[in-house]
Amino acid sequence: MISRYVSYRPPTSVGMTMEKGPWFFASFGGGWRFTAEEQGGVSGTRAVWKYTWSARPAWLAPVADPIGRSLLGREIRARISAFARACESPDVLKAI
Repeated sequence: MISRYVSYRPPTSVGMTMEKGPWFFASFGGGWRFTAEEQGGVSGTRAVWKYTWSARPAWLAPVADPIGRSLLGREIRARISAFARACESPDVLKAI
């Protein structure tokens, strides 16, 4: 997928839209928000990812949407898990 960042407000948010992608996406976009958060005296950052998309062809959407939601959800959860593991890695923390 080739995407374009349509909004960029460091350090709080970013938004993107698909320029070119798989044939089955009529559209795809996403937004990421980051907010400072403290829990139990520990400072951190809350990250929220939101995505919106529509399937093509439109007549297939009633079937494709639930399947796509499931597949994309699994992919997104795997990426977030990998991101969290990287954030806890001593090597990554040392590098930043």
